[in-house]
Amino acid sequence: MNISYFIANKIAFNQKKSFSSFIIKIAIIAIALSTSVMIISTAITKGYQKVISNKFYNCWGQIHITNFLQDPNHILNDEKITIDSQLIKNLYAMQDIKSIHTYSMQSCLLKTKQDMEGILLKGLDNANSQLLSKEYLTSGRKINFSPQKYSEEIVVSKSIAEKLQLKLQDQVILYFINKNESLPRARKVSIVGIYKTGLEDYDNHVALCDIQLINHINNDSIQSIQGYEIYLHHNQKSEEIAQTIFDQYLEPPLQTYTIEKRFSTIFSWLDMMKMNERIIIIIMLIIAVINMITALLILIMERTQMIGILKSLGMINQSIRNVFLITSFYITSIGVGIGTVVGLGLSLLQSKFGFISLDENTYYIDTVPIYIDPLMVMKILIGTILVCLSLLLIPMYIIRNISPTKALKFN
Repeated sequence: MNISYFIANKIAFNQKKSFSSFIIKIAIIAIALSTSVMIISTAITKGYQKVISNKFYNCWGQIHITNFLQDPNHILNDEKITIDSQLIKNLYAMQDIKSIHTYSMQSCLLKTKQDMEGILLKGLDNANSQLLSKEYLTSGRKINFSPQKYSEEIVVSKSIAEKLQLKLQDQVILYFINKNESLPRARKVSIVGIYKTGLEDYDNHVALCDIQLINHINNDSIQSIQGYEIYLHHNQKSEEIAQTIFDQYLEPPLQTYTIEKRFSTIFSWLDMMKMNERIIIIIMLIIAVINMITALLILIMERTQMIGILKSLGMINQSIRNVFLITSFYITSIGVGIGTVVGLGLSLLQSKFGFISLDENTYYIDTVPIYIDPLMVMKILIGTILVCLSLLLIPMYIIRNISPTKALKFN
């Protein structure tokens, strides 16, 4: 066995009670805590980004095709376009596109027997909309769509239903105000479903209806829409696909907009969370390195006589440095291993049981989300070990300046 490995094993796994063994335990605990915090913070950050962005994608798709918008963040748009069957055919030929839906938005007043509330109607083209799936439809059923006549059914959000004390099968009146008419148009509709996305702005203002109801109110053709919602297989390709669609299939004034552009404030906020994640990782690495450097310095000071003896016996400085480098590797690896088990364990428990809750009105979700990225976990583990060991090379140069004669006198 290599002599450096042999001595390092004796130092790292020394069972005798001493100040250095106590410091080694403290260093292991510090590294374990730092590693677990890095893993948990990364899992929460990525989980939050994934859950919130997926909610927006499910509500709006990944790409919109509309007329040119001066402000893409403004959802309402009076300008309409006509459904282009050839465009839809061309888009479906693209492998990355999962589905395409047409939509329109219309403001109106929803009146009950006791109250009145301004809402936005989102017109859907069929019952396959993600918003009408079991994931979001908390009670009731989907809207019945008919090719012959617009449906007189709507689906409201849970927050609107609670605010106006609405329940399934209630009938309400929708008032539409047109620019060129002095009197509003009214339509009686039935509430057949209640949905909940957890997105406060969406749930507080948007009700779902048949797109033909909006066309009927505005005296528009059945082919009239506000735009296309395009759903992709992979979210990461949205910018690239939007540019491809614009270059190959669209003519002005049509334009493509990724959902990140249409809700730039929300997605900028989600991107800022990456900065918080990096700051936490840097702080935790600094804590781990400081503890390891402290432990190493104490080990060197306590083993000064041993260093002197080894030098007097002819061991070169490099071999002696290897003793402490291997010892540091053992300490770091044990700490990282324990931290990994604790970090992944707590993350999996939160993912399964959701024991840490959140205010859904503020954070859009009711529990802390978790997404464990294996590649990111490996980067944390390998990065922590490499950073600690590379920075530990600095204090180990102390060994070069230790004189054998002085070290043997040291007590």
